[in-house]
Formats: sequence, C-alpha cells, structure tokens
Amino acid sequence: MAEVADPRASRAVLIGGARYGALPEVPAVTRNLAGLSGVLADADLWGLAPEHCTVLADHDDPRLVSRELRRAADEAQPEGMLVVYYAGHGLVDPVDGSLVLALRDTDPAVPHEAGLPFEHLRRAVAGSRARRRLVILDCCYAGRAAGHMAAGESGTQVVADQAGTDETCLLVSAPRNRTAQAPPGEPYTAFTGELLRVLRGGLPDRPALLDVRTVWREVTARLRERGFELPELRAGNAGDELVLVRNAARHHRDLVGRIVVATAAVDDRDLRQAVVLILRHERARGAVGVRINAPTSAPLPAEIQSGWRRLLTPPAVIFDAGPLSRAEGFIAVARLRPDVEPPLRYRMVRERLGVVALSAEPEPLTPVIAGLRLFSGYLGWGPEQLEADIDGGLLLLSDADVREVLSSRPRELWTTLHARARGDT
Repeated sequence: MAEVADPRASRAVLIGGARYGALPEVPAVTRNLAGLSGVLADADLWGLAPEHCTVLADHDDPRLVSRELRRAADEAQPEGMLVVYYAGHGLVDPVDGSLVLALRDTDPAVPHEAGLPFEHLRRAVAGSRARRRLVILDCCYAGRAAGHMAAGESGTQVVADQAGTDETCLLVSAPRNRTAQAPPGEPYTAFTGELLRVLRGGLPDRPALLDVRTVWREVTARLRERGFELPELRAGNAGDELVLVRNAARHHRDLVGRIVVATAAVDDRDLRQAVVLILRHERARGAVGVRINAPTSAPLPAEIQSGWRRLLTPPAVIFDAGPLSRAEGFIAVARLRPDVEPPLRYRMVRERLGVVALSAEPEPLTPVIAGLRLFSGYLGWGPEQLEADIDGGLLLLSDADVREVLSSRPRELWTTLHARARGDT
C-alpha cells in the first residue's frame, strides 16, 4: 500500500541562488527555500526533521554543495526518500552543452568554473540507497545561454533532456522569460509558488496521498492558466508514482487557536516582538489574530459593564491587539471552566478558549467563564500570507498552551515563548 516515505530515513537538500555577481538577482528564491523546507517539515504533510533538511542559500563553493549532496544521499535509507531541489539560474555550458546550476560567483561565459555541474548532482543522487528519489529544478537560462536552446523546443524540454537520469523522478521548470519566473509582487517564483500552493492547500478531489505525477499535472494546469511556460516530468521505473506528501485538503494544517511568535528579526511595527493568538484561519480568506502581549495603561472604557469587569483576568485592561478595526468595539476572548456547556453567543476557538459577544448579559456567564480578556483591534493576513510568514521564518509556531492567552505577566510572553519556539529552553 502506498504511503509517505519514512521521514526518519529521508533526507533533503535545498539549494538556491538569489544573489549573484554576474547574473540577475532572483530575490524570490530565498522565500522558495523557506517555503519548501516548511512544507517538508510540516508533520501534517510529511514531517521531515529540520536536521535532515539541508538548506544551502547563496553559496559560492561548488565543492561544498557537492559534499552536502553526497552526505545526504549516503544518509538516506532504502525506506526513505531523497529530495534535491535547486532554484536559480540554469546555464548551458557553451563548450559541451551540459547543464550547470549557477552559484553566487558563477560567470555565465565560463559556468563550469564556479557553477555546480548537474552531472555532480546526478551522480550523488544515483548513488543513494533510497528507493524514492526526487529532483526538482526551478531554473532559467541566462541570456548568454539562449543561443544553445534547440529551435522549436521549450527551455523546459532542453533542460529536462540534459538533466535526465535513470531511476529518479525529475520535475523541471526552465522558463525562458526571467520576469515570468518571478512575477512582480508575488513571494515565490512562478513554478515553485504553484508547487507550494498545491502541497500546502492540497486537492479536494484527490486521494489522501499525493504522488508526483498528480502534483505535476495540477501545477501544469495552473501555470497554463496563468500563461507561464509548462514544467516537464521525467521518470523511470514508475518513479512518478512515488508519494510526495499527504493531501493537505484531507490533512489541513489547522492554525485556529494556535499561538505564533514574531522572530527577533521582525521590525514591522505591528509585529515586532508580538505574540499572536490566531482566531480565524481559512484557506480562501486568510487569517485573523490578536496580540496577547500588549496590555495598555488606559482605564477601561465606560461602556464596559461592571459584570464584564468582574470577569476580567488581571491585568484587567484593554489589550492593543492590532491596528485593524479598533473603532469597531472589542474582541472578548474567554476561557470556559471544565465540564461546562458553551453558552449562547460564544464561539469556540480551541480547548475551551473562545470568543464571546459583549452584547450578551454577563451575569449568567459568571459560573461558566474561568477568565476573560478584552482586545482592541486585530491583525490580518491575506490568503496564504500567514503560512508564508511561518514557512519564511518571520513567525514561529508555538506549542504554547491556550492558557498563556490569559497570562498574568503578558509582557514577558515574547521572551519566554520565543526562546521555547526556537528550542533554546
């Protein structure tokens, strides 16, 4: 019976070039690497441990990259899967026509001198004991290589033919137009962006496990609709049938009620050192959350009834939850006592934590509510933006208990939860 590869026996190497000395920069590649590593690590999708996923960003030494490839290939076990991904500039050597993957210092006139020959990658993958091997190339040609593309063939076909390898599934995108590869205003390159959307969002009308061919067909259809060049799939020995991830439409990552923590690198005014409770998370509409570590010093507004005031958990103040819709009233987050039925006008979020309407009468709620906090405003993310912030390392997904929402020391939450989410404690 088909199943996902054992993540403990699997390895991945993700290589990317966003910055170059002699080639145009591709900033989206940095987010490609973060997004794909996040997908592979997601326990709902696959669950590859971070130490088993090597990310090589903007390296300039092909020997180092080759060593990491060989190490991962050697460590991958037969019951596991070896995944190798490259995003950046793909070059055709002007002398022998071989494919070279550009690194930071690669000169397109002599790509073999400081680039990574695809033959090195192919040899490393071919030597692995892993029965499942997947190579993904999201690369384009630099202008100097355009003359080496065969007339009448797409860039994808040329790269796929040159990079072909036995007993390995190869998924390749090689658009001729660089601007089409990284659409302005989008976080990822065109091909990897659609790949991540399929893997993250899943396919509702497909089985619980997604194989490479199914993913490739869906990505191809989406790129065709957008007018981008189409990817190619090469596979031997039914390699395209290997299971890549669980179908996220059946195993959706549920972030409602989860607490996310901004990393120290975030300097955005609204997210800097923020600890956020996610109240809503929908694939089509995005996400809504409230900062839980920003109590204000202002007195409670007069419109807050005395009955609600008595239910507030110290510090009994209004919390600055975010910049959106501050003038539209307050969000009341309450935690129910054990073994009580949710009252009317109460929407459960997670583990007895929910949102209660302040239009309800507070007195009947006294026996059922264990704690209450009032928030002004909220934070919002568009579709896939919250996932991108988490996968991109801007936000850390905390395993904190929902009781932290009612912490008596909210200003200390960021220090504590940030360290915990990073594994420092």
